Amino acid sequence: MGIVRKQSLYSSISIYIGFAFGAFNQLVLFPRLLNAEQYGLKGLLIDVATLMATVASLGAVPAINKFFPFYKDYLTKKNNDLPYITTIVAAIGFLLFVIFSFIFKGLIIQKFSGNSQLFIDYFYIVYPLTFFIMVYNLLEAFAWGLKKTIASNFLKENLLRVATTVILIIYAIAQFQFSTFMILFCVPYALIAVLLWWVIYRTDELKTVPRLSSVTRRMKGRIMIFSGYVFSANVFSLIARTNDLLIMSSVIGLEAAGVYSIATFVASLIEVPQRSMYSITTPILSQAWKDRDLTKIQSIYSKSSITLIILGFGIFGVIWCSQHNLVLFLNHFLNPSQQAIIPQIILVLCIAKLIDLVTGVNNIVIQTSNFWRFDFISAISFVIVSIVLTYILQKKMAIVGAAYATLIGVSLNNMVRFAFIWIKFGMQPLSYKTLITLVLGVACIAITLQIPFAWNLYADTIIRSIVFVILYVPAVIGLRLSEDINGMWTMVYEKISRKQA
Repeated sequence: MGIVRKQSLYSSISIYIGFAFGAFNQLVLFPRLLNAEQYGLKGLLIDVATLMATVASLGAVPAINKFFPFYKDYLTKKNNDLPYITTIVAAIGFLLFVIFSFIFKGLIIQKFSGNSQLFIDYFYIVYPLTFFIMVYNLLEAFAWGLKKTIASNFLKENLLRVATTVILIIYAIAQFQFSTFMILFCVPYALIAVLLWWVIYRTDELKTVPRLSSVTRRMKGRIMIFSGYVFSANVFSLIARTNDLLIMSSVIGLEAAGVYSIATFVASLIEVPQRSMYSITTPILSQAWKDRDLTKIQSIYSKSSITLIILGFGIFGVIWCSQHNLVLFLNHFLNPSQQAIIPQIILVLCIAKLIDLVTGVNNIVIQTSNFWRFDFISAISFVIVSIVLTYILQKKMAIVGAAYATLIGVSLNNMVRFAFIWIKFGMQPLSYKTLITLVLGVACIAITLQIPFAWNLYADTIIRSIVFVILYVPAVIGLRLSEDINGMWTMVYEKISRKQA
């Protein structure tokens, strides 16, 4: 886990900095420059483009994640045809997406014109967003295989948000039309795709080889079957994660989607460690399955669980101890009824994220194993349950219903994956340290919430955050709940000590 620990530290720092800019954009600039309907449109377009980018790739990304180690081990870089093949496949997929979007344009208008006409007006933005996100996803898969996770995370988590901040500031100063802003909104996605291509190009590790290699000829059947299953599973999983906003925009409207997007962003802060962990562990687990190193897989699985829940609960504690201040901060953006329900939405979504974290990298363990077909089956089941629950609960409970549908769906999906890995491989990631972490986190939150409100929301937020961190962090380190977190702490402490010496 040494490489995981080191790269996790640097990647997490990069992602946290990026999320700071993201929070500034999502909670400060966007709500002040856009109304709730425009804010909802922005979130809906990104969700649709992300989903369509995954669909358009036609399984090229999971194929890279799974089989790139084989191509690296058995071929010279001059004979590696995987980049060429996956590029052609993705290009065909994007062309099919464009064609089918025109064929089904009438259905899209029918579903969204009633409550979300703005989405119909700006649907054309989906095309450049989808293209650039798809290109980045392909390049990111190769970057992970080349151990360039820090560079890819920096571009996606930092530069993307900084560039968005710049565009928002320009929009605020120049005050040009919203239609112009939506076009410029695509620029950061194009920028990071081009820069990641440049990073990979400079490694001189990937070549354009327009002829089939011996590895492709020997493994093409396996690659196609694997890619088809995992691609479908990824699409269904993404549908399950984005259907709440899609259904909400169609059934309730973009204004409700805008409010829900804020709660979703706040809850997504908990995912920061997970995003870093996925990018680093995917190639390592893929190699471990290739080498049949079950001991290494178990180690990564269990260590990822305790590390993720410790970090995730720490972020949740900071969020929840000051959730009332967030409502005060957004009072100009939210109406009274929305102010009353958004803490509940945030809490439910945060619990769903914590459940996802405590089960570790279970989906990556399954996807990179020879039982990846199960990932396909579970993903289909997950998306069916998620869509049905989201539709029914939104009809009955409006915005709050979407949050509860997410919680139920995520819980069921992770329970199934947890049980499958335990039964099939005899691996499970939980231990007594997991329980200690949960009790410790709840206790620190309960103590922090007893602090009286300070003189303003900014001071109150800072005080509560500091108190929670002072209670939580030393206890986690002192109890040695996570080998990796203590290792990171030691590494940082030694670096600081050497600089001061």
